[in-house]
Amino acid sequence: MGITLSIADPVGVNVFEILKRRGFTEVRAAIYARGDMFLVPVPRFIVPEEEYKTPTEPNPYPLDYDALAGELGVDYFVVASRHWSKSGQPSLTAHATGNFGKAIFGGHNRELQAVPPNSLRNVYMALLRNPPQGYPVSLEATHHSPTQFRVPMFFAEVGSGPEQWDDLNACEYLVDAILDGVASVEAAPAAIGFGGGHYCPKFSIMEREHAFGHIAAKYALPELTEEMIAQMVAKTAGGIEKAYIESGLKGSDKRMLEAALDRLGVENEIV
Repeated sequence: MGITLSIADPVGVNVFEILKRRGFTEVRAAIYARGDMFLVPVPRFIVPEEEYKTPTEPNPYPLDYDALAGELGVDYFVVASRHWSKSGQPSLTAHATGNFGKAIFGGHNRELQAVPPNSLRNVYMALLRNPPQGYPVSLEATHHSPTQFRVPMFFAEVGSGPEQWDDLNACEYLVDAILDGVASVEAAPAAIGFGGGHYCPKFSIMEREHAFGHIAAKYALPELTEEMIAQMVAKTAGGIEKAYIESGLKGSDKRMLEAALDRLGVENEIV
């Protein structure tokens, strides 16, 4: 397992210092380890700050995580990161990455990143245990980069503005959740989801009994094609058992999703 972060990100800086205090030591240039866990800090933002910009150098951005995973024997990466929202409300979130339509913050158009559903779930469940006062915990729908790596990845984040990014208690809690979550071997049935808001209120509750990989929020449905739905299935690592469709969607959207999932041979249910 690997943890990666950006030292251009204030949460990344805090997490990096906390992990070094937790026993991660440099084993080669810019690679830290504790036992069989690796820590990979990178100098630039993993997700570009500028909209509609995908850096071309280095490519893949910001480094070749696939090559690194092969060298280190890492089967997935957790990205410890800041979360930003206009509201600036405190939050702790976890999510898969990818672009259902045009790439807004890095990655490629209409491409999803592979995600390990149970590893994401285990970190999410650890986040739920005893979060700092005033920090709600939720999943987020699939969004932003990276998109292009074969090695599965997901984000675990502190949000949603500078006050929270500098909150060492929240960053310490994020580290605890990541370390506890990745050490867990608990498993739940893997799934994908369609509908709801960006913070996935229904799927966040269902995550206690399921392991969601990719989630397409209601706002992403106009971008969905059968090929994109097939990507959601294929890039939820290890396969899925079921797809869940939010009951609040329009009837035409529900019928479209049911038909596409049936053609793909994916069991589905409206919830």
